[in-house]
Amino acid sequence: MHETLDTLAQDFLVYLEAERGYSPLTISAYQSDLSQLFAFLQQDGVALETHAITTQAARSWVVHLRRQGLTSNTIARHIYSLRSFWRYLLDFGIVDHDPLRQVTPPKRPERLPTYLNETELRELLQAASEHRVEYCAVRNRAIIATFAFTGIRRGELLGLRLDHIDLVECTLRVEDGKGGKTRILPLLDEAGDALACWLAVRRDNGHDHVFTTTHGNRLHASRLQIIWKSILERSGITKRGVTMHTLRHTFATLLLRSGRCDLASLQELLGHSRLDTTAIYLHVGPQQLRAAVEGHPLAR
Repeated sequence: MHETLDTLAQDFLVYLEAERGYSPLTISAYQSDLSQLFAFLQQDGVALETHAITTQAARSWVVHLRRQGLTSNTIARHIYSLRSFWRYLLDFGIVDHDPLRQVTPPKRPERLPTYLNETELRELLQAASEHRVEYCAVRNRAIIATFAFTGIRRGELLGLRLDHIDLVECTLRVEDGKGGKTRILPLLDEAGDALACWLAVRRDNGHDHVFTTTHGNRLHASRLQIIWKSILERSGITKRGVTMHTLRHTFATLLLRSGRCDLASLQELLGHSRLDTTAIYLHVGPQQLRAAVEGHPLAR
């Protein structure tokens, strides 16, 4: 008896978690994309068998997504999810054909990542320190400083444990990063001092997660989002598109613009598996281009 697509998809999601070390958020995104595709097939009365995924079916799926008004980036992500699932089926010999080879994802618009300049980053750090409860002020400052001076992701920050921080060697260990990778990051004084102040007042509640609520419980993504929104509002920053992930972009951009960090080093710091992913931070403005040209050795 052949397994249905939805059963195979569940096996695929288990594989992503157990073998590839993908985060729960990433696995949830794959599950959502594939579930929407299967619902689309069932609406047309198509049985959820592997033979149902044809080139024509995939193209009809893309048309359906376009009619829903989804952006090119979102449609491309849906196609990538299906391709990853199909690659899994090919690798394990469950299918022997690739109907997605001729399905081209929509071209994604090239958008430079939003980042904060030095002044805006100082304003954000100051806003993080402004809270009527001193305990929260110290914690919030440590959160923003850790984001700003290490470039770690939201999930990586929430996963930090006490033994991941070495204030003597001034290092931060990130375990179970994207793709299940572990990396050691240097802690600048600003981040190290902020973390030291936080750990000095952190309440022990029987767990070793670094960041906690006021009651000492582990800090979760929903609460972190509330904290972030409050800090951003107090900072007075009105730039559009600023999110927690903007601090990762800011870390990368400011390092590259300092002239003391090359792209390969930044790739290691950010935990990117591909150098072309890191290359998005090579965005420069007219003033930097002029400064670069004026640095010509024969220029007067």
